[in-house]
Amino acid sequence: MLVIILSGSLGAAEAPPPQDSASPSAVRGSSSVQPAQTGLGWLTDLQQAEAQAKSERKSILLFFHGSDWCPPCVEMQREVFASPHFAEFARKGLVLVDVDFPANLKQDKALRQANLALKEKFNLSKESAEGFPTIVVLDDEGHTVFQETGYAAGSSAEVLAKLQRHAGTGASASRSSAFRDLSVEEFAQMAADKHNVILDVRTPGEFNAGHIAAAINLDVNASDFPQKAAALDKSMVFLVHCASGVRSVRACEQLSRLDFPKLYNLPGGFKAWVKAGKPVEK
Repeated sequence: MLVIILSGSLGAAEAPPPQDSASPSAVRGSSSVQPAQTGLGWLTDLQQAEAQAKSERKSILLFFHGSDWCPPCVEMQREVFASPHFAEFARKGLVLVDVDFPANLKQDKALRQANLALKEKFNLSKESAEGFPTIVVLDDEGHTVFQETGYAAGSSAEVLAKLQRHAGTGASASRSSAFRDLSVEEFAQMAADKHNVILDVRTPGEFNAGHIAAAINLDVNASDFPQKAAALDKSMVFLVHCASGVRSVRACEQLSRLDFPKLYNLPGGFKAWVKAGKPVEK
């Protein structure tokens, strides 16, 4: 079972929502109306989605958004989730969860609190207007396998390709991935195990300015990265990160091609680690 969580906005107003604003009037646990033209049902209760995904051997997709104030969220909704290609893919392999933070639309207070708890769980910014849209994918053990914030108009094909890559059917599909994405908390828990290797693939300058304790530095952009990586012990678990999650994906892909079997990536990178208040060394 995979779980995907997306955050974004569906409306056109540009003013960010206040912290105590109401959200849509969908009843917690029920299906909310997400694009009618696709005929897809979106749940608002993650526990219900997890139960359904487990019974149907599907992944779960959660969409974090601000439906009446966030333009990029509106674009993602229109170009990605309302597309026939997404609808075809979703019907076969996804349970959809809507995590909305509207500014003016009426929303049940319990649902609002539940959505705020999900925002904190997945380390989205505590600032009310930041972190939208965001998508998150979880596997059958509750681990994050993919998380990404932001959307650029016209990039629907790229988003769909990422979802198809990370959102499989059941546990076997998740484990067959080249690497697994982790939340900051999951990364920190695994980093506490001294048998695991924390691999920082930023530049030496970035590393020296601040890094996670016990991390080793191997610049993925350096010409000798493949040679140095090949010399690492492939039997170890590698926790890979960069500054914001772009270079670490490239590093994981290269390590996978070198037959490293135990790779874990931190999507938000060192920035997400610092934002979460985790310790840093210099």
